Amino acid sequence: MAFVIGVVVALLVIFLLVYMTIKKPVFGEVMIALAVIMILGSTFFYFQKDNRVENKKNLIPLNEIELTDIRHKLAYGNYYKLSAQLKNNSQKYRLQTIKLKLSFLNCPSPEVNNYKNCKLISEKNHTIDTRMPAQQSAAIESYFLLEDEAVLAVINSENSASIHWKIELLNGSAR
Repeated sequence: MAFVIGVVVALLVIFLLVYMTIKKPVFGEVMIALAVIMILGSTFFYFQKDNRVENKKNLIPLNEIELTDIRHKLAYGNYYKLSAQLKNNSQKYRLQTIKLKLSFLNCPSPEVNNYKNCKLISEKNHTIDTRMPAQQSAAIESYFLLEDEAVLAVINSENSASIHWKIELLNGSAR
């Protein structure tokens, strides 16, 4: 519906510009030039990148966000419960969200100290809303749907002990 209204308004503006150009040619030409300049200017400003969003991501550096005691377990269906202890070490900014990278690895042995011999099956990004004030710590938990067929095939197979989760903190946005 909005598209139809936009088309009707654009056709009305074009009709009025043509009508003005026929009745008063000099005034109509000036109005057409002004309309073209306004359209070009608005198009330029529309496609500008808003740096305020990017600046919010960088208010708290990663070394001021502590994510410890990370646990995951099957909750229901293909949903997994992810829980951890989160601490915001920033002096003045509230931590709005954190973004995690969940990597699923198929490793040859059940005990893994490093992931050099493991094969990456899949990766998934997961965002958790925290709204944690500065200098605060709290337990967080979140549910996410694991719908990757390759990961589910390994989890449901006899080698489910060989799958390992690697959870990394990518970034945190703040206010």
